[in-house]
Amino acid sequence: MEENRLEENKQLREKLERLLQQARRNEQTQTSFDEFTLSVVAAQGPKELFELLLNKQKQFRIDEIRLCLVDRFHEVERLLTESYQNSFPGLSFIDTETSNLLISDVPDRPVLGTRILTKYDWLIGFKDDNKYQSAALLPLKRGNEIIGIQLLLSKDLERYNKSDGTTFLRKLAAMIAISIENCINRQRTLEIGYQDGLTNAYNRRYFDERLKHEIDRCIRNKTDLVCLFIDIDYFKKINDTYGHQVGDVVLVRLVALMREQVRSSDIVARYGGEEFAVILPDTGIQIAHEVAERIRSQVEQQKLIINDHTLGTTVSIGLASLSQLKYHIDTSEIEQQHLDKMLLGKADEALYQAKQTGRNQVVIKKMAN
Repeated sequence: MEENRLEENKQLREKLERLLQQARRNEQTQTSFDEFTLSVVAAQGPKELFELLLNKQKQFRIDEIRLCLVDRFHEVERLLTESYQNSFPGLSFIDTETSNLLISDVPDRPVLGTRILTKYDWLIGFKDDNKYQSAALLPLKRGNEIIGIQLLLSKDLERYNKSDGTTFLRKLAAMIAISIENCINRQRTLEIGYQDGLTNAYNRRYFDERLKHEIDRCIRNKTDLVCLFIDIDYFKKINDTYGHQVGDVVLVRLVALMREQVRSSDIVARYGGEEFAVILPDTGIQIAHEVAERIRSQVEQQKLIINDHTLGTTVSIGLASLSQLKYHIDTSEIEQQHLDKMLLGKADEALYQAKQTGRNQVVIKKMAN
């Protein structure tokens, strides 16, 4: 009898110790989770936020993570990715039409299980769709609007095997959605400081920063980049004849016409006075020439009616490409740091040539052999 009681006591003590150890692990997990969510909310920029969501979140026994954001107005990707150079493989963006097809039926709360792997194989990737055995889907919502989804992927079949999401994951999804929205709004606020007050084009400071960034990125990716320098012909005469208010209208209209002809990822900036500059990343000189010619043609065709008088304007445009510049110079480390100034200088030389040879034309800078 005594031996039986001792054995029972031993088993009870072992069971209690296991329960205490599990409680300590749960407490540590909860502490780690609380620290993680606080870090997510406090993230100071897109790069820090995505590092937390796509990399550091893996500490919670997650093998891989996918984050897909809805870009309804073609601005979210630009706002959240232009401030850093390194991309995140698990991050993607989809437009409104695509989102209506792919995530229109996303549930209101997290869902766990293996069926997610089949339904969202487009997000996981064809090369990896057989690698994972279970997943958790976190809908990212603000109000009644889906702003994105996050997939937590595991190679363990038992990792996510419930039909409904937990309160834990619901809180996580809400925190992530709030943090992404806050990050987008912060980037919008920062962007306002980079805009020209009259035309809403980017200002010169922003243009100079982005030109360096885009040149570095295009060199890494081995793609081309073209810089356009645009000047309104006889702009002083317009101001002297019709007044500065009309001149302002001409500037605003030019920016609107330029934006109609470029992509949302291209950079249109007011460089000074009536001079504008455009960066066309990942673009060859032939395509850039076509874009410039469309801008020139649209400006020429659009007329302003001022006090029963028709005001026509034209622009001169100079182009220079990164690939041509690199081909004709020795891109040593020192020269590489000044490629932005050299490229802009070549585009300015082409613009000067366009002005000197008749205006209302597009000139591509020819590099000396």
